[in-house]
Amino acid sequence: MKRFEILVSLLLVTFGYTFATNVTVPTKIKDVTIYLSGASLSCVADAKIPSGVSTVTLSDLPTSINEESIQLEGLGDFVINNVSYRVTQDKTPKGDSLTKIKQDLEDKIAVLKYTKDVYANEIEILNANKEIKGANSNLSTVELDKVLKYYQSEMLKLMENIRKTDKSIAELNTELSGINAELAPYRNRTKGEVTVTVSSNKAQTIKLGMSYYVNCAYWTPFYEARVEDVNKDISMAYKAKVYQSSGYDWDNVKVTLSTGNPTQNGTVPTLNKWILREHQPQVRYSKATMKMAAAESVNYDMEMEDAVAATKASYSSNVARGIRTTTDEKMTTIEFTIDELFSVKSQQNDAMLTINTNKLPAEYVYRCVPKLDRNAYLLAKITDFAKYNYLSGEVTLYLSGKYVGTSYMNIAQTTDTLKLSLGQDKGIMVERTLLDDFSKKSTVGKNYKQTVAWNISVRNNKSTNVKLEILDNLPVSSSSSITVSNQSYDGATLDDKSIATWNLDLKPSETKNLKLSYTVTYPKTMSLNLK
Repeated sequence: MKRFEILVSLLLVTFGYTFATNVTVPTKIKDVTIYLSGASLSCVADAKIPSGVSTVTLSDLPTSINEESIQLEGLGDFVINNVSYRVTQDKTPKGDSLTKIKQDLEDKIAVLKYTKDVYANEIEILNANKEIKGANSNLSTVELDKVLKYYQSEMLKLMENIRKTDKSIAELNTELSGINAELAPYRNRTKGEVTVTVSSNKAQTIKLGMSYYVNCAYWTPFYEARVEDVNKDISMAYKAKVYQSSGYDWDNVKVTLSTGNPTQNGTVPTLNKWILREHQPQVRYSKATMKMAAAESVNYDMEMEDAVAATKASYSSNVARGIRTTTDEKMTTIEFTIDELFSVKSQQNDAMLTINTNKLPAEYVYRCVPKLDRNAYLLAKITDFAKYNYLSGEVTLYLSGKYVGTSYMNIAQTTDTLKLSLGQDKGIMVERTLLDDFSKKSTVGKNYKQTVAWNISVRNNKSTNVKLEILDNLPVSSSSSITVSNQSYDGATLDDKSIATWNLDLKPSETKNLKLSYTVTYPKTMSLNLK
């Protein structure tokens, strides 16, 4: 038998057959490209392999890896034969230790419960034999007294033992509850593994580089706008909130922020022949179409919304670190490479960094929509803003060094000028009042004829000249039975949406009054709100 085993070994060596060696190595994340949705990670690993065929397992990887995105490359004199990915049970030393403690506690509790049962059985035996006198009437009084004292003494001992046992069980159960709580994060914990089969004609240390995509990460742009004076440029800090929930921390990695989205369809659609067929139209509403319609409505009314948006929203006090950034404009995306190493913990909610800070030349004007809000808002008009590669996002506002609220910068617009609301200014007073003497309602046949007149009073209480835009709207008929006439808007310009705009230059302490009036004729059977 021994000669046969030696012969087999010699044959295996002669024909080059060797058993595959299993090697498990950790990976180290080097580069991360974070998209608006998802992230691509690049990691490296070193593995010592013998001559022949080896299986290298790259361990401790996220379970959210897109398997099709895995790319592997090697540095060294070897051949990569096969690459596979799987999700396995993650057994950590901490979890194993807690599991052993849990089992020991459960064993101790079980022993104590058995002991308690023994004590209870002994009590039953004593109770079954306490009617001694009836069973044996020949006992003397002295003997009976001894028996009763024995019964009493044993019963007290057993009951005390049961009390102590119950106390010990309760203490162990409390300890067990704590261990179970500590063990909870380790239960059903899984991890990803990439298995690489390689062939080498010599023993060596090989270097493996791997990249993959996960969908459990994103970055969100936000801004800090600081205005010291209306005669100075805006200091705009372009920042990013970064989040990932891969289950593994990204410590001291090179980070690139990309405006791209690898999950989007990159194929140009094909247009087929359009054949008309009679059919009954069906109207379907989905959450996506409703959101799109809502977004279009927001964009359409952006200028009006900027003027009346409240600026007292809460804001985060976390300060993003100032980090040097390199901007790379690709064919269809923009990438911002952070020049310093950065760390993002898994499920960390306050990871922030600064992409860049720019001085933006702006024209400042105050805007008020007294029909909706009597407050005047400082509006910055920024031209040629596309060169800054900004995305739409929330803006935290600081005026003369003080926090004044938040606004929203909408980049998804077709105009060349970006309008950014910088908050309210109490130094401008605006009142809109109904002129009763010029407002009246009369009957004309089957119709009502109603005239409404308003006075808008504006006063500059600031010590400097200001430019002020006042916006109001005139009613528009929705049917042939409603007629709008005698429109008067006192020197304002009127756009195609019947919005009247006054452009005023106000000196310190100057007051101006603006008039707006209109007449509406409509059927008596109709109820209209004309104010």
